[in-house]
Parts: sequence; structure tokens; C-alpha cells
Amino acid sequence: MKQSGKGRELSLIIDNLNSEGQGVARSGRDVYFVPGALVGEKVRVRMLERSKKIWHTQLLAIEADEAEARRPADCPHYQRCGGCDLQHMQYDAQVQFKQSRVEREFGRQKVTVDTWAAPLVSEEWHYRRKARLGVRFSKEQQKNFIGFREAASSHLTDIDRCIVLPDHPALNWSEWRRIIGSLESASLITQIEPLWADSALVFILRVLKPLSTNDQRVLVQAFEDWQTTSDLPLQVWVRTEKHAAPVALWPATPADIWHEVDGLKLRIQADDFIQVNRSINQSMVAQALEWLEPAQDEQIWDLFAGHGNFSMPLAKRCKHVIAVEGQQAMTDSLQAQAEKLALSLQTKCADLSASGTLESLTEPDAVLLDPPRAGADTVMSELIRRRVGRILYVSCDPATLARDLAQLLPAGYEVIKAGIMDMFPQTHHVETMVLLKYRGK
Repeated sequence: MKQSGKGRELSLIIDNLNSEGQGVARSGRDVYFVPGALVGEKVRVRMLERSKKIWHTQLLAIEADEAEARRPADCPHYQRCGGCDLQHMQYDAQVQFKQSRVEREFGRQKVTVDTWAAPLVSEEWHYRRKARLGVRFSKEQQKNFIGFREAASSHLTDIDRCIVLPDHPALNWSEWRRIIGSLESASLITQIEPLWADSALVFILRVLKPLSTNDQRVLVQAFEDWQTTSDLPLQVWVRTEKHAAPVALWPATPADIWHEVDGLKLRIQADDFIQVNRSINQSMVAQALEWLEPAQDEQIWDLFAGHGNFSMPLAKRCKHVIAVEGQQAMTDSLQAQAEKLALSLQTKCADLSASGTLESLTEPDAVLLDPPRAGADTVMSELIRRRVGRILYVSCDPATLARDLAQLLPAGYEVIKAGIMDMFPQTHHVETMVLLKYRGK
């Protein structure tokens, strides 16, 4: 049940950070979450609402004991935009917070790690190669707003540039507002998705109705102008149905889109999921191969394989790699790409949230899995039954990772080492890699 704080103000001392990097304070029996506050600070806040015995507040001022880890945010939109939530924290402190967050989640599940690898880090700005920006037309103001949603809100923060995205003229959102504002369908464009691949800078526009010939001409002209100053080829695609495949607008027959992993050019579709941080992804794949130590004659499963971020590098080293993914189009693409690269890779389309989907596969020597935030709860029982010798688990959610590890440890598995990877600087999100070996009960 939610209760209004009715705007009441009070002073608090921050004694911890929650899993989202928000300051935590206590007063009597009440607990308060304070976005933007750091440990040790005395802050002035405004009460917003109470939910699940937690008061959510707005930070008004740092009254005393400003933390050494505090820094001014580089982005002028930071206080409103929901895209980043840690810009007020020095970067090394961000990494330490994420390390502590993972260790805390492991501790809750009694998961012990004796060996922690050094965190994988890279540039903290201009790293994000894929994003989705909202576009909203205001009838009252007769203008378009372009940006990310505000935290815990459906409102858009109108931005000119995003400093976690690459620096490029076509990523100037004030220019995009001008272009969209000149279209007949200015009120019908709802999203812009840029993708900075290694072969092209690609945009997908979500449009509620097909663009008129004139609007297509305006957009094509804009991209032709941008292309004159861009070393990277540009592409623009249009999606008119929510779940339909996008259609190329310009150029009419675009070149293949690909990004490089482990020296391989992996072909992707304009709307495919890829890891958003190129540098960290390269380091992550290299570390996974180093830790797993795949041998040429081993049978290895790659679960939640996607477009082959781990499968293809594994198939360079092993004769027997099985990539399991839940989308048939993705597995078909994986198989075709493996054949083109002359890699020995077998694909299987399977719903890994359902039990029994892996029973038909031959016994693996090792398993690599990289599930979505929900984790791989259903898969754990199969791995335990098979007594797989080595498991490399890559996770984007520490809580579900810890939950899954807590199933493996009593079944005879031991954590050999673990490490975090800062895939998303300026946010509380963190990736974690864990290597386990079966030691027997």
C-alpha cells in the first residue's frame, strides 16, 4: 500500500546504498531511499510516497559531510533523465559499489567466493552502442520531445546529446527534433533506436503509420547529408508494426550489419540484441575463453546463445559446440553464419524456461550460459543431473545469479573464481562472471 508523504521535509544520514545505488537512511522504524545520496552524507529530503515499508524521497540538498566519492554530473540532463543513476559518483567508487553489490547478493544466498578477479572496466563515457529513445509529440506545444524516460515516470526528458552514446552528428537529438518537426507524420514517430555496429551506424524508426513519399524524401536527404561527414556508413530502417521486422529506407539495399568478436565478423540484424559496450564485450569474451579453457575435442553447450557472441569463439576452438537459443530466426541465422565461417556449430531452438528441453542433447564437458535478468532457474536441475564438469555463468542480475548458484553448490559444485564486468558505466547495472567445477558431493 502506498501512502503520500505530502511533501514533508526532513534531514537524514545515509548509512548504506541499496542495489540500485540509492542512499539508504533509517529513522526509528522507518527506512528511506534517497536517489543521488552517498554513504556518510547528511541530506535534506522531501517525502514522496511509502511502498512496502520503504519511504521514497527526493534529494533536496547535502547539508553536511559531503562524500569524497561525490562529483558533479557531466550531463546537464542527469537530474531528470532516467538513463543514468550514478553520474554523481566517482567512477572508481561506482565500480566498488557494484563489486559490493554482487558480494552482498552472494552473501544472502551463502555463496562463497575465495578468488575474485579484477573488475573488467573501460571508458566510462561514449561507450553505449545501442539504445532506444522515446519520441513524443506535444499537441499543446506543437513540438517533439526526444529522450529517455524519467526515473519511475512515463515522461520523457528532452535531450540534445547523450554522453554515454558515441559522438556523431547523426546522434544530435536537437537536429532530430528539427527534422521530425518538418515531417507530415511528426506526431507518428514514437521511437528511435540507434545501433553503432562495426560496419555501420544504424537507426530504426518506430512509426505508427507508413511514411509518406515526401517524409521518406526528407529523411533520406538528412541521412545523405550526414553521410558526407561520416566515415562509418549510415543506414535508416522503419518499423510500422510493433513486432514486425524493420524495413530498410536508406540505402535501398543496405550492406550486412556486423560486429567483431574474437576476430570474427558476426552478422546481426538491425534489431538484434547485442552487448551494448563493445570494449567490455571483447574483454568479457576473452576472459570467458581463458577461464573455461575449451579443448578441441570437448562437447560444449552455449545456452541463451543469442547471435553467437560466445558460441562462435567457442566453435573456433572446439569441434562440438551446441548453441541453444529460444528464437528460431536466431538459431537459423546462427547455423547459416557458422557454415559461412566454416565453424563446427550445432544449433537448437528451445525454450530454456521450460523443463526437459535439454534432455535430448548429448553429455557436455562444459556449459556456458548467459541468461536474461530472470536467470536460469529451470536449467539448474539439468546441469545438476548431468554433473557437468565445468560451468561458466555470465549474469546481468546478481540476485538471480546468487539464487541459481545456491542450487549448484549443495549439489557438489564449487565456485573457482568470479569477477564483475562494468558493461554499463554511470548506471547501477552490473555483469558478473562465475566459473564453477563439479567436485562431487
